[in-house]
Amino acid sequence: MKTAVTKIFSFAMAHQLDSCYTEICKNIHGHGYRLEVTFEGDLNKDGMVMDFKRMKEIVQPIVDEFDHNFITIDSFGMNPTAENMAKHFFNRIREQILSIKKVRLWETDTCYAEVSY
Repeated sequence: MKTAVTKIFSFAMAHQLDSCYTEICKNIHGHGYRLEVTFEGDLNKDGMVMDFKRMKEIVQPIVDEFDHNFITIDSFGMNPTAENMAKHFFNRIREQILSIKKVRLWETDTCYAEVSY
């Protein structure tokens, strides 16, 4: 049986979309993001998939690169949509630990992008 654990990280960031369907998104604007990171696996001898402290050690430095920052297609390497950012977070975390199951990046209280394995 697999078990999953999720930790939530919050950060504020501004971005400017290069190409989008609406002119308003081309303006510099920001969001209060919420990043949910889920790991899945078998329980270890301590009854955990992963210690929440270890999750923070892995994810927080990546989040800190974006917190109170401004990204564009030039600085990010691709259009900084919620979907591209979620994929970026997922891939960066997966480089460190393969048990990552899912990343959900909330751009607003009602909108999120999700990448899962």
